[in-house]
Amino acid sequence: MTILLLNAPAASTQLPNREATASFGAMSEGFIYPPHTLAVILAVLREQGLEAALVDAVGEELGMEETIARARSFHPAWIGVYTSHGTLETDREAIAALRAAFPKTPIVALGTGARYDGEALLAAGASHMLSGDPELAFARLITQQPEPGIIKAHDLLPEEHNFAGLLRHPQKLPRPAWDAIPWQRYGFLTLFGSRGCDDNCAYCAYVRAQGRSQRVRPAADVIAEMLWLERTFQPKRIMVRDPVFAAQRYWAMEIATGLIGRGFHTPWECESRPEHFDPSLLKKLARAGCTTIKIGVESGDPDELVRIGRVENLAHARTYLAYTREVVAAAKMYGINVRAYVMVGLPNQTMANIQKTAAYIRELRPTFFHPRPYVAYPRVLLGQGQTDEAVQRLQRPLLDVQRDLAREYARQHAPWRRARRKLLLAIPD
Repeated sequence: MTILLLNAPAASTQLPNREATASFGAMSEGFIYPPHTLAVILAVLREQGLEAALVDAVGEELGMEETIARARSFHPAWIGVYTSHGTLETDREAIAALRAAFPKTPIVALGTGARYDGEALLAAGASHMLSGDPELAFARLITQQPEPGIIKAHDLLPEEHNFAGLLRHPQKLPRPAWDAIPWQRYGFLTLFGSRGCDDNCAYCAYVRAQGRSQRVRPAADVIAEMLWLERTFQPKRIMVRDPVFAAQRYWAMEIATGLIGRGFHTPWECESRPEHFDPSLLKKLARAGCTTIKIGVESGDPDELVRIGRVENLAHARTYLAYTREVVAAAKMYGINVRAYVMVGLPNQTMANIQKTAAYIRELRPTFFHPRPYVAYPRVLLGQGQTDEAVQRLQRPLLDVQRDLAREYARQHAPWRRARRKLLLAIPD
């Protein structure tokens, strides 16, 4: 009995990026994350002695007909299709095509970010929709073979999932089966050291997908997996996907110290709120091989920061913006690139808000700047954003800033940057 896991293709020129935004997903014209979730599910199935295969049609650039032909070659007894909220239409089309090709085979729609779309996926042709984190629950579903419908991860493994279906203990997951995925085509590998976030931002999808509580794996486990990735696969870089990697400073410091002590040298990057970083931690991260940090600035307007729940009050907003300047300056001093993100099209956002943000980002001077449209994911507290036309209009001043910062980066001399980084990191703490 072969269990087939599938990262299905899209019929359009855009590609399904199902791992984006904590697995809420998005359609993308360029950057794509490798299917980490499917790689972990495959590892779980292997551990339990179940015969399984994985087809990453996105990574292999397969069309739907080619994907179905590959699927038929396995004679699957079960098919697990990776889905997400942001790729729902593509996923429905893929499931409908699979149902036509495999009329009697159970098809399970799975994906943390798709749990709000269960009925739509069942209507498209899925026999089951696994609601909640699927990494451990999918194998249990296969062995229990429940009646068709929406199946909750908590009902399958209540000791491993909370009532929302989220994993209680991420450290119980095995390492991803990257050998089954053409990960080289993505250009990097991914790792999760923790899940969830303790903050309460009104716009954030991450807490809806991962929970409002950061659950960290033991630092030793994270270090061991980083070393395993380096020695086994030799990736060009590793992306640590935790939404708030540096929230627990001692934990992040322990990981960095451990990597330094073991001679780790693969470039890696992480993300967290700006206030989670400080110069001492940044220097340690740089010595451990961290070359990029991602920070969600979200807005440069103090009033807007309060309105969206990023900070508590105006005094906090001013402190937050001032400290973010210090963090960016310190990171760049130690040779760490900074990717700064802001949201465009927030509810009630005006051009005056945008102009303040543009002025702040020009002053901040991150290495890279990414103005992103606000998306109202399911059950996000802030509510619906603005129309596409409004987003395009509001985005123009920020795109000017993005262009100017890109030109500034291109003018910098790369060998000089590397030499300066090496010199600064050699200075004792």
